[in-house]
Amino acid sequence: KAITERGSERVIRHSFDLARRRDQKRKVTVTCKYNMLSTADGLFLETAKRVANDYPDIAFEHFIVDDFLCRMIAQPEELDVIVTPNLYGDILSDGAAGMMGGLGLAPSGCYGDDYAYFESAHGTAPDIAGQNIINPTATLLSAAMMLDYLNLREAALRLRHAVRSVYSEGRTLPRDQGGTASTDAFCEAVRSLL
Repeated sequence: KAITERGSERVIRHSFDLARRRDQKRKVTVTCKYNMLSTADGLFLETAKRVANDYPDIAFEHFIVDDFLCRMIAQPEELDVIVTPNLYGDILSDGAAGMMGGLGLAPSGCYGDDYAYFESAHGTAPDIAGQNIINPTATLLSAAMMLDYLNLREAALRLRHAVRSVYSEGRTLPRDQGGTASTDAFCEAVRSLL
């Protein structure tokens, strides 16, 4: 398992910057298997501790991934920004999606040094392509993340609010959320609130 200090610092610093921009708890939680993989994951944790010193306004905590998973399930409201090496992040993000109702609700963003891209965490879902039944929530929330990245925060807030309102109204829910709405119908309901 290859982990570099430069790569670790980049993703960790991004996490602290994200916690600072978000108007939430302003907390970064690092999780990995530093007790068993002391070289690779130990480097990740030590880098996080060093970077945390540059962000005194952001709370910092760290947990071994096994313990963290229990905390994520039992007390998700205690978390804000989570940073972890890729393997654990892939597993934990799918688990978090399941906790909130499925992969159809989970947005994602991949941030590089100069560019970023945003997509649904579930990927392309080729098995249901063209059937107008996919839940577009993850795609819409990924678009909101993109708008945030482009410093179009008001537009991002409006989009998130519209999606939240469609769910609150409960009339135009996608199939995987207990409704009968098509992809097009859900998108139209969101669009009508923008």
